[in-house]
Amino acid sequence: MIIQWLIVLAPLIAAPITLAAGKWKRNLAGIIASLSIGISLAISGITYFGVSSGSTYQEQFTWFSNVSYGIYIDPLAVTMALMVSFVSLMIHLFAMYYMGKDPNRHVYFVETSLFTAGMLGIAVSSNLLEFFMFWELVGLCSYLLIGFWFFKPNATAAAKKAFIVTRVGDLLFLIGIVALYEGITTSALSADPLGIQYLITHSSAVLAALGSTKLFFVTVMLLGGAIGKSSQFPLHVWIPDAMEGPTTVSALIHAATMVTAGIYLVARVYPLFVAAGPDMLYILAILGAFTAFMAGTMGIVMNDIKRILAYSTISQLGYMLSALGLFSIYGSAAVGISLYHLVSHAFFKAMLFMSAGAILIALMDLRDVRQMGGLWKKMPVTVTLLFIGSITLAAVPFTSAYFSKDTIISASWLYYSGNGSIMYALPWFLLELGSLMTVLYTFRMFFLVAIGKPRSFLAEHARDPPLVALIPVAILGFFSLVFGVFQGSFYNFVSGFSVSVKPVPLEIELIPLLMLVLGVAVAYLIYGTGAWSRLKLSRLPGYKFLKNKYYLDRLYTNVIAERGILPLSGAFGSFEDSYNTANVRAGRGVLSFGSLLRKLQSGIVENYFLVIIVAFSIIFVLVDLMGGF
Repeated sequence: MIIQWLIVLAPLIAAPITLAAGKWKRNLAGIIASLSIGISLAISGITYFGVSSGSTYQEQFTWFSNVSYGIYIDPLAVTMALMVSFVSLMIHLFAMYYMGKDPNRHVYFVETSLFTAGMLGIAVSSNLLEFFMFWELVGLCSYLLIGFWFFKPNATAAAKKAFIVTRVGDLLFLIGIVALYEGITTSALSADPLGIQYLITHSSAVLAALGSTKLFFVTVMLLGGAIGKSSQFPLHVWIPDAMEGPTTVSALIHAATMVTAGIYLVARVYPLFVAAGPDMLYILAILGAFTAFMAGTMGIVMNDIKRILAYSTISQLGYMLSALGLFSIYGSAAVGISLYHLVSHAFFKAMLFMSAGAILIALMDLRDVRQMGGLWKKMPVTVTLLFIGSITLAAVPFTSAYFSKDTIISASWLYYSGNGSIMYALPWFLLELGSLMTVLYTFRMFFLVAIGKPRSFLAEHARDPPLVALIPVAILGFFSLVFGVFQGSFYNFVSGFSVSVKPVPLEIELIPLLMLVLGVAVAYLIYGTGAWSRLKLSRLPGYKFLKNKYYLDRLYTNVIAERGILPLSGAFGSFEDSYNTANVRAGRGVLSFGSLLRKLQSGIVENYFLVIIVAFSIIFVLVDLMGGF
């Protein structure tokens, strides 16, 4: 067995050890969990050097019938494994401070270890069914971690909501796997029909076997799974509520790792999406672009600092998905462009959440940005890190997102100009507007948090956490600033060939910068000067619509659930109650009849003989009345 198995097995094995050691001494839990993820990171690093020199690591074993399990590590897989293990390690190190006083912190680190193992399993799985099993492990751990503070009603409700909404996507994913398996096995194409290496190297054969219509259906089902996990419209509604969990959970699951699993799924079997045709690729482009814009508009009206960052996550995931639809411009290099923003986003968004976590500790979980203010003077180190994350998220020139996000926007323009039709301009248009929304909600949050005078007693007395606790946050901040240097080499490594960023007209390339200047100026004039407290922003057209999150939560809760699913469930329940009532009555009748028969069993032979004589007499009388034998 090759050493790369430890990428997954190290945190998986560490989970029960963490639980046992944590019961004995709580502080050991974080140390053991962090060490195990450090092992995964080290082996992922070793594997990276092997893959970069041309090696591919693969080992498979027969599971049952023609389904196998194992690991398959190519440039895409090792990139994901490095990102997951590195960011997870930084978050675990910070969590030892953040969760330091929680009496159940050992349970927390058990769950985060299992979660990290699940994400790493997704990264290196060699089979799509095995991929799905790790996918479900991640979903289970997400449910447990969102509801970790189960004594808070909002946390338990958010955990259930996340679990139910993502199950919709998971069901679609499973249907896609079944349809794909059935199509390939019927054609006897492969001895391992769900093997990832087979699927990505023989996509044309899969297309020939399934036909274009069935392959399109399969990819739509797989995309459904990605939409649920990566919080794309219309299954994005669970992420904002999931902010009720610990902030380190938000950083780990809903910023850097779990929510990228859906993007990775599409990237992992990307040749199938390409084979499904340009219509499928357009769906990726337009769906991601609309999600980016929609989530950005909601982010500008939120007041909870974590929910602002949550909508930011949804928006940035939209950019990643949209990039995967741009195959006609960059070919398979579209995967590298999408993954580059995925990794860049993991750095700065995890840092933003951890900075917010440090602020929430200082403010005793006060999350309303309108009640903060002046924290740059009170918490200079923490807010400086928040500032670094903010300028990166807003794609200020030469930060990592400037290279990753703006490349996607430029590619979307080329996508339009290369196809000509106005419908192909929609992704570019929505992504450009999304960039303006990004700047607005980012600097609105930052100005309300950082400058001016403290607007509450808690803000007045806020202090930086111990500097040692902020070291992991600072490391992520460093990579957020310098990761842009590696753009070219990243594309070449993931795509396997040299990728040159195609030029766009200067006026088009300058639009994101104009959006940046406009967004910062508007945010400062309204929120940096304090004018927001005098303006009646809630009276603006569309404010209520955005505040109510496009009314999608009401649609799902009040219409689909309360008027659709619950009445239907009630009808089945009534039928079941009637059925159960009939069963109970029948059972009672049988018992009563049995009791009567039991009374007849007196044990007196003379009585038995009398019954027999009477019975035969009745039979003979009836026979005689009916005309005899």
